[in-house]
Amino acid sequence: MRYPRRAVLGITMLAVAGMAMSGCGSSGGGGSADDKVTITYATPTTANEFPKGEGPIIEAFQKANPNITVKVEQTPLDNYNTKLTTAFRGGQGPDLGRVNHTDIQTFAAGGFLAPLDSAITENKIAIDSLIPGLVDVGKIGGKQMTLPLTTDTRALYYNPKLLKSKGIDKPPATWDELVADVKLFAGGDVYGYGFPTEGDYSLSYEAVGPYMKGAGGEILKSDGKASEAVAASSMGTSGAVKLLQDLVKTGAVPPGTDNMKGDTLYQLFAQDKLAFMLGGPWAKSALETNNPNIKYGTDFQTAVVPVQKAGDPSGSTAGGWQIGVFKNSKNKEAAGKLLAFIMERENLITINKPEAFPPLKDGLSTSPWSDDPFYTAYNEILPHAGLPIAPVARMAEVSAAFQKSVLPSLVDPSKSAEQALKDFDEQVNSQILN
Repeated sequence: MRYPRRAVLGITMLAVAGMAMSGCGSSGGGGSADDKVTITYATPTTANEFPKGEGPIIEAFQKANPNITVKVEQTPLDNYNTKLTTAFRGGQGPDLGRVNHTDIQTFAAGGFLAPLDSAITENKIAIDSLIPGLVDVGKIGGKQMTLPLTTDTRALYYNPKLLKSKGIDKPPATWDELVADVKLFAGGDVYGYGFPTEGDYSLSYEAVGPYMKGAGGEILKSDGKASEAVAASSMGTSGAVKLLQDLVKTGAVPPGTDNMKGDTLYQLFAQDKLAFMLGGPWAKSALETNNPNIKYGTDFQTAVVPVQKAGDPSGSTAGGWQIGVFKNSKNKEAAGKLLAFIMERENLITINKPEAFPPLKDGLSTSPWSDDPFYTAYNEILPHAGLPIAPVARMAEVSAAFQKSVLPSLVDPSKSAEQALKDFDEQVNSQILN
């Protein structure tokens, strides 16, 4: 199952052609990019992904800026944050690099990030071309501390053969249509709908979150200074939880949490035993792993996430990596130039080809995504996608609390969704955000 962290584990340190590996910290002259300087770029990107994405971008930057040498510091994801924060606290660390969207608030609170407003203005970075919700993720106290580098979202997967067997000629567009379609599979040997229940992020990102975002719901309200859990009073959030309860009540959902793990859902879907599920683009490869003969268009298709009210734009959850300049950098001007180069439209597209989606408003209208009908639904959803939880320093704990509070009401829908959300709000406001 894929949750907020998109990078893959188990990489080794890799030297890029023309760029030696370095330890923490930067060397070279003063802060001006007109001097010969060396800057360090930090990333957890795998050895398979880096040569296809960031690697050639950084090489091209060095050719265009021969006075700036870039050293790439690759660290496996498991150790990435630990290594960075240890270096930052010691007054060292790389000049710029990736920051997971779940860690922005923590990095900002620790004083590890430098504001990007000047770098954006001086280098004419085209903020308006980026997905607004992802740009807002990097704003802390009114200042832009990071910019989106990659993103993703979730769409509705459905089996057209199973739908046809029940007289359904098109995927559901609304919540009511989804419940009605799923109910048709009750009592048979095929499940109508499945959603993941394992992991601290499964409900917020994969199960409740996509419907909640489309309905304008909130889990937290945050202005970057003060934050408050508001799930119980958010109509979109309570509505999304009740939708899942209604789906469970149909009797066409796999029983118990053991049958609703991500890998189990992929297996059921690939074996024509599940009609509907939500999934990111990575679900396609998971289905192909479980059934090498599965074909898009025949055995499965993707559609936009059903909306609460007909005519509303479909939304969903998104995550991904951002990029920032670190406060300890002694070469912020040169780091800002590399940041701007990476954020150029074509470079964002290149970086995301082996990873996910470019964080551009029209990112999926470009090749290779525009060449594959599998991505059509994602293209429609992405401009309205965003984080299910407003970023706070203890975001992981908030998501875990949401999981723990809400899941019992989904496993047993006779339990009150309202009370589950009230319990969540009270716990988060009194114990996590206080």
